[in-house]
Amino acid sequence: MYKIYLNDDVIRNFRNTINDYIDFSLLKKYKNNDNAWNSICALMDRIEDIVIYLNEKELNTGKWNRCAFDFFEFIEQAGVLIECIDELYKIYDIKPIRTKTIFKHKEINEKYLLKLKKDNKIAKVGDSNYFEYIRSLSSVHPGKTDRHKEFQFANFEVSPYVVWNGGIYALDPRCNGEIILVTYNNETDQMLINKSIYIKEIFNFIKYKYYSINYLTKYVKKYYLDEIKTLRDAPIRKRNDLKNNLEYLNNLVNESKKRCPNIADEIEEVIDIFNQQITREENINKYNKYCNALLYSMKGIHRQLQNMDFKCESPIDNLLFKLLVGEIHLKNNAKMNYSYPLQKILDLKLESGDKEFALIQYKTLLPFFNKYIKVTEEDLCQLSYEELYVLSQVAIYLHELEYNDIVNFCIPNDEEFR
Repeated sequence: MYKIYLNDDVIRNFRNTINDYIDFSLLKKYKNNDNAWNSICALMDRIEDIVIYLNEKELNTGKWNRCAFDFFEFIEQAGVLIECIDELYKIYDIKPIRTKTIFKHKEINEKYLLKLKKDNKIAKVGDSNYFEYIRSLSSVHPGKTDRHKEFQFANFEVSPYVVWNGGIYALDPRCNGEIILVTYNNETDQMLINKSIYIKEIFNFIKYKYYSINYLTKYVKKYYLDEIKTLRDAPIRKRNDLKNNLEYLNNLVNESKKRCPNIADEIEEVIDIFNQQITREENINKYNKYCNALLYSMKGIHRQLQNMDFKCESPIDNLLFKLLVGEIHLKNNAKMNYSYPLQKILDLKLESGDKEFALIQYKTLLPFFNKYIKVTEEDLCQLSYEELYVLSQVAIYLHELEYNDIVNFCIPNDEEFR
């Protein structure tokens, strides 16, 4: 019985590296500019599952005496594993490390090689080519294998059996490999040719391809670290470098798409708030203070984008999120629970949100909102959904300034903001 062992830490370490630099991984593209993120995810998942399968697969258990179906299944999945690894190399546009010849017993059609040389063509006789030949003849195209002329001794070959040595086709004393690949052809003097396959060579080739992921992991890490250094060294234009607040915010959106795409949506929401027209004059001054606070929070965003540091260790790094998704602080004896209506009024800014139900929940919050802004029941029918939502956030912002939390801690004690 034969069994391979592949350390699953290899693919796990690669996945961890991808996740450590997730913002860049999300943006990774093929050479033709197609996004590669979904491919990376699918390839990692498939590799991980195949490693589990190959490690559990027992070969030559004595179950298959006529045709080695266990080997067919094994080499088929091993082939998929190798294709997935090759695709990862293709995505990152690097060549795998070279190694010494693993398949030392492969037979080569020297006459065909001379013909290729005469025609100034390249012969494909590497280990990868030979593995594909074995896989084709044994499992994928046993009825007609014709694309591996370097190893074929006829225009095409067919294979009725692949057997474990010692089974029914141990006919040729020269076949001392663990597996015998029986082939027929109609062009040579020998219609039947038995070819030896050595399981150790098969295992070693699979291991070589799989463990090359370690090299890929190191490359990917270096690739992203170089990318980070390049972005750190490229200064982001400051507010004073641009004409107005909107131009500054739009520039931060563009920078975030290159550096941290997850932040881009939050900055775009700030732009929408800045563009919002406020109907009631008595709400404008308070709305402006909220906008000033949002702009102030960009200091943390700007620093994170410039330094490529998204650990959010400083309070101001979390300020923008708190300003966009505020909370209502309740006293211990308060009977009202605001969490549910606050969650539902989010639908006012969502294209697919239930606007009617959101307005019902908004109405329940009017006594609270009107402590800080002016919104009437008539306004619920007359103002836009977008304005109503922005006004709710203005009210919550002013409310949070009264409590000892991150908003009150970070926002300067100045009339510009309070």
